[in-house]
Amino acid sequence: MGTIEKMFIALGTVNCITARFDEPQRESAQKALDRAEEYISDMDDRLSVFKPDSEISRINANAGVRDTLIGRDTFDLLRLCVKYGEVTGGVFDITTKPLTDRDSAGAKVDYRDILLNEKLLSARMRSVGQGIHLGGIAKGYAVDRIAKILAHHGIKNAVINLGGTVRNIGQFGRVGIRNPFNPERIAVSIESVDEAVVTSGLYERGCHIFDPVSGKPAVSDLASVTVVGKDGAAADAAATACMVLGSKRGLPLLDLLGLEGIFILSDGGIFATERITERVKSA
Repeated sequence: MGTIEKMFIALGTVNCITARFDEPQRESAQKALDRAEEYISDMDDRLSVFKPDSEISRINANAGVRDTLIGRDTFDLLRLCVKYGEVTGGVFDITTKPLTDRDSAGAKVDYRDILLNEKLLSARMRSVGQGIHLGGIAKGYAVDRIAKILAHHGIKNAVINLGGTVRNIGQFGRVGIRNPFNPERIAVSIESVDEAVVTSGLYERGCHIFDPVSGKPAVSDLASVTVVGKDGAAADAAATACMVLGSKRGLPLLDLLGLEGIFILSDGGIFATERITERVKSA
């Protein structure tokens, strides 16, 4: 069995996709990885708030003024974000961008102000100064899409690692979860196959997770949470929400979404949801 690996930077992180294949599949495997990189790079161009011509930047620039025409993939992702805003009671909210912008003080944060028009394939923010940031779901969504691309090309064994958002395809592998108090070390690992493993923690880029209600950086009993499930987008959104909710209120959310979790508490304690406890091992 052969192996091809592709590593590249996009979505603000280092991405690595490894495909395993029988020798007659080599050409197909290479095409699959090339297509995966192309998709992620295109996604970065469409969604990055750091690129002024991206679809998300144009939505933000046009907030409260006019609709912005967007592609189907971006539209579907925004619709998912609204869905998870509703499911989490607004704890997951992609309209928190103004909280990080000095020139947007006082702008309203509310996922319900994302106005989508499917007939036109357009999006609009209700008020001037509002803004979208997709950092809390983009990698989980991308992992799902890449898995479909690989399957389309007949790849049955692969590892997708988008900056720590991981999906093992076709065979079990252990996914390491970083120690939030010492990110160079692994705290625990989980055996996983054909599911997304998504970690969110306050050690990542400092206090980048905001509580949409208070408008301040999230403060809870969690140092990090890892969410495990078949749906990468759901897992990513839930991980972000759990960092705001804390462990006690986060557990019912995971149960509602059919997801599992590993919680590392701010006091150093670690626990996992019952159905995955046996798969979790100490480093």
